[in-house]
This record gives sequence, C-alpha cells and structure tokens, in this order.
Amino acid sequence: MDEPAVDALAGRVVIVTGASRGIGLATAHALSARGARVAMLARGKQELEEAAASLAGDALPVVADVSDPVAVTAAFAQVVAHFGALHALVNNVAVGRIDRVEDARDEDLVAQVGINLLGPIYCSRAAIPPLREAGGGDIINLSSDSVERPFPFLSVYAATKGGLETFTLGLRGEVAEDGIRVTLLRSGPSLTSFARDWQSEAAGRAFEAWQAGGYIHAGGVVTPEVIGAGVVQILTLPVEASVFTLDIRPR
Repeated sequence: MDEPAVDALAGRVVIVTGASRGIGLATAHALSARGARVAMLARGKQELEEAAASLAGDALPVVADVSDPVAVTAAFAQVVAHFGALHALVNNVAVGRIDRVEDARDEDLVAQVGINLLGPIYCSRAAIPPLREAGGGDIINLSSDSVERPFPFLSVYAATKGGLETFTLGLRGEVAEDGIRVTLLRSGPSLTSFARDWQSEAAGRAFEAWQAGGYIHAGGVVTPEVIGAGVVQILTLPVEASVFTLDIRPR
C-alpha cells in the first residue's frame, strides 16, 4: 500500500502579519489546517492571543508593530528561536485612514506609510537571512486593486500599495538566486474590518464621492477565506515554479 502523501506545508514555519483578524487570521487558519506552524504578528496582545488560541495547530502569537524596525527584528528573532527556522512570510497587515489629503493628520499619514510600506520592507529584510538559511522560501506581499483606480479620500493608502507593488518587483530580482520566491497577491474588495476605525463624517463624504464618481460597483466582495486559500496555493507550488502576481477579484 502506498504511503499517504505528506502535505507540502506540513511543519513549515510561516509568519503572517496582521494575523489577529480579517485576511490575516483567515490565512493563519488556512495554513494551520495544512499543518504549517504559524507565527502570528499583530499589535493588540489580547486579540492576538485569542486568535492564536483559535487555531488547531502550532501557533505562536508575537506582539509587534511592523512600522518599528527594532520591534520587527526582535519579533523575527523570537520566531526563529522558537521554531528553529523560517520558510515563508506573508506581509498582510495594512491600515487605511479615510480623509482628504488636505485634512489628513500627521499621525495618520505616518501610520499608513509606516505600516503599509515600511512594514513589509522591514519584515522582508528580517526574513531574507533565515529564508536563505532554510534553502529558500516565499515572501508574499498583499496589495489592493486600488492601485489601478485609487479611490478619493484613500489616495495615501493607494499610494502605499503602489509603492509596495514596486518594491515587490525589485525584491524579486534581488533574492531569486537564494531560492526565495516573491509574489504579489492583489485583492479586490473584501469582507474585513478595514473600515472599523473610520470616522462617520469623513466616511459619509467619501461614499458620496465614490458614488458620484462611479467607484462603487455591484460586483460583490471577496471573503478573507478566499484570500487565505490563494496564499496556500502560492506556497504549495513546486519549487521550480513561481507565481509573480495573483489577482483575486469578486466574480
């Protein structure tokens, strides 16, 4: 009798940022269900620990702000010390502050650039040495269809995602010889808590502008679970293959 096939993700160590809710949590569940050991990064300790406890497999909650390079370095060292290796990084976490640029607060601009663009850069920098030591691996950067048509009142968010896509293209060439695959996963509208901190007045103005400009379409949304399944597909490809861009949209 043939031996049962071993799952390609079984025992592999994957870091997921923004893993306490939404796409990050759905991705962590999808990876854990396939036998991966998941390091879950987020800023809120209680929410993160509750999220990690909801996984059936081996999960490590690590409290870290990805916009802080010192915190990122410490978090990755903790993950490698705990699991003994690193095989993949999913740069998922992102924030969007809704407002006109002229009204944007300094702290909101800094947060978006720091978390959405510098965060993946800091995390990728920290991931490359252990990925190389493991003989190769994957970096997946999550972007948004807003790079193709930036919404008014979310122009800074779209700009950070545009920068992330450019970074992804450049990084791919830098680490290819190390056996590290770099994939851009671009998502359409999804069911997440992305808008939970938006102020109602600013959100109202934004929705009016989006409706007037034809930005809102009745095309549905993508669930976080679908994005998580996309991450699994990328990570389970044979090593000789690579997905450069996976663009997931509502049907």
